[in-house]
Amino acid sequence: MTTRSSAASWLRGGGAVVIAAALALTGCGSSETDSPGVTGAAAAQSINPQDPSSLQDGGDLRIPVDALPTNYNPIQINGARLVTWQLAEAILPSVHLDGADGGHELNTAFFDSAELTADSPQTITYKINDDAVWSNGRPLTWEDLASQVSALSGSDEAFEGYSTVGYSDVAAVERGETDKEAILTFENTFAEWEGLFNLLLPLEVTGDAEEFNEGWMNGPTITSGPFQVESIDDTAKAIVLERNPEWWSAAPPLDRIIFRALDASARADELANGGIDLYPIGGNVDLYTRAQNMSGVEVRTAPERRAGQLTLNGSDDAMLNDLELRQAIAQAINPQGVTDVVLGTISPGAQAVGNHILPPTDPGYEDNSNVLPYDPEAAASALDELGWSLDGDFRAKDGERLSLRLIAQSAPVFDTVSGVIRNQLNEVGVHVDVVSVPSDQFYDGYLLPGAFDLAVFEWTKSASPFAHDRPVFQTPDGEDFGSNFGRVVVPGVEELYDEGLAELDTDRRNEIANEIDRLAWEYAHHIPLYAESGAYAVREGLANYGARGLAHYGFAKAGWVK
Repeated sequence: MTTRSSAASWLRGGGAVVIAAALALTGCGSSETDSPGVTGAAAAQSINPQDPSSLQDGGDLRIPVDALPTNYNPIQINGARLVTWQLAEAILPSVHLDGADGGHELNTAFFDSAELTADSPQTITYKINDDAVWSNGRPLTWEDLASQVSALSGSDEAFEGYSTVGYSDVAAVERGETDKEAILTFENTFAEWEGLFNLLLPLEVTGDAEEFNEGWMNGPTITSGPFQVESIDDTAKAIVLERNPEWWSAAPPLDRIIFRALDASARADELANGGIDLYPIGGNVDLYTRAQNMSGVEVRTAPERRAGQLTLNGSDDAMLNDLELRQAIAQAINPQGVTDVVLGTISPGAQAVGNHILPPTDPGYEDNSNVLPYDPEAAASALDELGWSLDGDFRAKDGERLSLRLIAQSAPVFDTVSGVIRNQLNEVGVHVDVVSVPSDQFYDGYLLPGAFDLAVFEWTKSASPFAHDRPVFQTPDGEDFGSNFGRVVVPGVEELYDEGLAELDTDRRNEIANEIDRLAWEYAHHIPLYAESGAYAVREGLANYGARGLAHYGFAKAGWVK
């Protein structure tokens, strides 16, 4: 396992814009050097924190999602979707979870410790909770970790894993003093080791390629967590989780968690009518206003890692493969203007995101947008020089109009963003055809095949930014492009990622992250726009859940006040 590879071929199936969820959507207490991404102070949360033992014993939590998964394996290329990762936190183990401070915290229900025990070679020793078992009764052991490393290492191409980052650097996973101790040795230094096993699947799944790729297409089989799957109803578009009666840690207050596929436009009415218990507001002013005026509902807000962005298609046969044209288009787009429209009512004074790698909540964050700043006059001049001359309201060259296809999921916030971007590009003579796509068709039907010139969607950042974002900048190799959906090649960026992944010093790692970011701006890879508001409409009385900020979902402690 000697090469750093970023991801498997995402064209073979559904991918996730939430690889967000990938080495990231997660992630003890350790120094800043040991724990990349820690902000040093707890970020805000608005979850109505309560002692779980004081909450009602029972009740349901009903959560809206965009669509049900087509594959429930969250570490397989077709399963790495936000809904799959939400579900997985309740029914699968992990070594670490995302902490409220932006770093990692040990998941003590499953692991007693995970420690760096040697530097040369880098060695991690995992001690597994003696009580931790899978739903088939088999104890969770070192073999589960070893099997997952093998599946995600890239050594066997039959396994269609979402990413090999980190796993491909492992030399060996061996048994420690007992079956409950795993000793992992790296061949290459991997600074973000706490992001490994942010979800852990049983060896019955990771030990067989067919089971790994297709065994969870209709639902999870072997699980382990505070909840288990009660039912999946594709007709009703609902997943129901129930308490795991064999759970060895503190019993969760809730009886059930219900995930319902529900269009964003229907969520406010469903909350008002008692059909769901919360919904994300994002940048939707109507949803915000509805929530403020809804009886028994409150708005909870906390900064998150999600950010809206615009991906530009630089693939070989795309119009924006031309770097100078791509740069001109980028300079015609005003991220602050988009931010003002999207968040002006909900978060007055919100600033546009100026970094592709680090979120504004990260101490290493720098706004590097001045590398390719918003400058419509420069954009218009560049288009003139490229031969795209104004012909009426729009530009043309050799009889061809400069027209770009912009795709976005069908949701009010994305409709708003698309409209603002269209208007900004229209001002410099670029025609834009906006295509609003149903959520269940967006990835497979448009984003993955590259059927766009511009694409609006959101990325979720991670406590492990190098491991998480490397697939976003993977150099395309045929149909293997990681999660670089725009197929834009940024020379030198993968070498910088390798350097960052091996760098243990936080300050130097931040310097590298900002070097990568400046290259991303220079090559107009994608354009960061706005940081999500982190606002949620939440039914009053819901405790330990809501606007989680940088932390994990916390299903095991969620419940209703008495």
